[in-house]
Amino acid sequence: MAFAYTEAQSAQAVAELQWAKADKIMFTKFTSCIGLMGIKDDQVIGVHLPLRDDHNAVTNDDIDAAIALLDGVVNPVIIGAISAWKASASDVFTHLVDTLNPVEQYPYGDGIYGGSVDDGRVQPEYTVE
Repeated sequence: MAFAYTEAQSAQAVAELQWAKADKIMFTKFTSCIGLMGIKDDQVIGVHLPLRDDHNAVTNDDIDAAIALLDGVVNPVIIGAISAWKASASDVFTHLVDTLNPVEQYPYGDGIYGGSVDDGRVQPEYTVE
């Protein structure tokens, strides 16, 4: 069964399988997750992607659904536990990169990630927790 994405109640605490759009977004803590972000209507829109939900591992269909939420963003980026994805879901990560065509990848460690708009691009934020 495909991942079910929902809009976050707070753009400052975007949890797994949630998305938000605001001047600045912050995800809840990543340990093996990644975030997809881009600029749309002069705001950051982002999706918090886990390697798996309660029942299933991430699939290409889950990636396609996440990218569809971004719907026409410019300057997309991938941020988070990229090495975990390359190790555990390399084919799915390759599909993500090939489909999203990110301008940047930010492979930081465990922590809290987010981003804001800076001159039409995502300015990533990262805090170790």
